[in-house]
Amino acid sequence: MPLGLTVDINGNSANLDAALDKSKGKVGGFGSALGGITPLALGAAAGVGIAAAAIVGMTTAAAADRDEQQKLEQAIKAAGAATATSTKQVEDAIAAGQERAFTDSETRAGLEHLVTATGDVTEATELLKLAQDVARKAGVSLEDASKAVAKAHAGQTGALQKLLPGMQKGATTALTLTNATMLARGQADLYAKSAAGMGARASDAFGEIGETVGSAFLPVLDEVLPALIPVVQQLGKLVSAVLPLLIPLVKVLAAALGGVARVLTTVVGWLVKLVEWIVKAAQKVGGLLDKLNPLKGFKLPSLPFLSSAPAPAAAAGASSRAAPRAAAPSGGVTVNVYGAIDPEATARQIRRILAGHAVRTGAGAGVGI
Repeated sequence: MPLGLTVDINGNSANLDAALDKSKGKVGGFGSALGGITPLALGAAAGVGIAAAAIVGMTTAAAADRDEQQKLEQAIKAAGAATATSTKQVEDAIAAGQERAFTDSETRAGLEHLVTATGDVTEATELLKLAQDVARKAGVSLEDASKAVAKAHAGQTGALQKLLPGMQKGATTALTLTNATMLARGQADLYAKSAAGMGARASDAFGEIGETVGSAFLPVLDEVLPALIPVVQQLGKLVSAVLPLLIPLVKVLAAALGGVARVLTTVVGWLVKLVEWIVKAAQKVGGLLDKLNPLKGFKLPSLPFLSSAPAPAAAAGASSRAAPRAAAPSGGVTVNVYGAIDPEATARQIRRILAGHAVRTGAGAGVGI
């Protein structure tokens, strides 16, 4: 019968059990604390966090929009184009640009280059319409198209001719701008009516709402930042002063962690070798037990009366008066042995079984078993 080998490895787990019990108690306490927080409170906290993040985003957008306005106003003043109506003209140009699927940021960037080139807000806003058509025709940003138009206005027509192939080379500035207007006419309006254009207009409209809301918080930002900047600067100085003191501690900690890693590597190596040794030992013990199996290679003895061969003839000179003996039946006997431990006891039991079989069948009478 197959033999099995069971190897048990026992260790002292008292410290581990205590640690697990302690952790279980802390986790349970943490769960109880969480249980006291109602879903409504969690939802309110999440809502406050989302609202705060949204307000910060809108306020940042409003601040960026204000910076763009100031930059354009400075460019208009520098070009000597500031008038009583220039601010209103810029606002009208931005509104018209939004109808043609351009954001206020794109319009301001384009106007800055055109105002610088023309020195006149009215002329700059007229050229902006051409730049918008060129941008959609050539598939470039409004700022790049405005730069090309501004250069053409100054007599450098190469950039605009690259954006609109087929224009007459060497033409005068006025003719170049006229040809560009004819080649790109209506492209901005056509794009604004497309699906992509309407999507851009809708997105810009939502952005404008955010900037409007954020502008209400700009005064708060204006008051907080001036007070916050010195604090941040002092924190930077504090970090610069403390960091040199922390570096040696960090190095010691890193060295300690490296030592722990080396110890863990060694321990893991020992455990791997121990497992390999246990497996090899189990294999050797199994082989030894297999060799010591008392019934390994055991065969039943050959018995004449179990043979199916015909009985031998009577010897010459034998008495004819001998009682006739019944012919031994042909066939064989099978003896199954289970869980045998003592070979001698097993052999005795087999002999008793065979003797009984011989008596019942008449086979092998007179043969010693």
